[in-house]
Amino acid sequence: MKTLIRAAAAILTIAVLCLNLYYELAPGMIVRPEGKLGFAAAFALLLGLSLFFGLAPAARAKRWRDYLLLLFWYYLWVLANVLFFDNAFGRGFSVPTQLDAVNLVPLRTIEDYLLAYGYGNISLRLVILNLLGNLVAFAPMGVFLPALFRWQRSIFFFTATLTLGITAVEVAQVYTGAGSCDIDDLILNLAGALLVFVLCRVTPLWQRLCAVTPRDRNEPPAHDQKGTI
Repeated sequence: MKTLIRAAAAILTIAVLCLNLYYELAPGMIVRPEGKLGFAAAFALLLGLSLFFGLAPAARAKRWRDYLLLLFWYYLWVLANVLFFDNAFGRGFSVPTQLDAVNLVPLRTIEDYLLAYGYGNISLRLVILNLLGNLVAFAPMGVFLPALFRWQRSIFFFTATLTLGITAVEVAQVYTGAGSCDIDDLILNLAGALLVFVLCRVTPLWQRLCAVTPRDRNEPPAHDQKGTI
């Protein structure tokens, strides 16, 4: 019975993923942020059932890396879609953005949004989607990277990796016409990811994350134990 339930959950997981892909990529279809969260929650729940339901704790522990790795690939797809293809955010490849529209002045865009909201020119929802959305967009990296890659447990390598990755995304958005290049995006994206990383690091959750991809016996435990960042 337990095997049957896991098999049914696996089939439903694939069905949810296919529906998610269809609604996100079909021309004219728009999936609002609430819908995206719903798809993500359903995928994570059903995937968890398909991998863990009815298993003993020891057997579950062996599957945590597979679970997080599959969630990581799903997250990367969602992130790429939001950044380059999503109709809900006006994405799509077009004429490259003019370089004089690139913002390299820190906090200017954040200030512009807050001032526009203060004058009643834009809605609170738009402010939240743009500012809070940028803050949480890369936040899951603070869990996925240190859990799946041991070398990402150093805050130096973690910060360097995300800084290079986010910068590459911003440049790619300009040259593909999918968006603009804004240093405030980098600031907010990086701040959200670092906040989650530090919160994990100073709590018992860090040891759980490190246990997903344990170090080799000959590897020094410098970054696997709770302590200094």
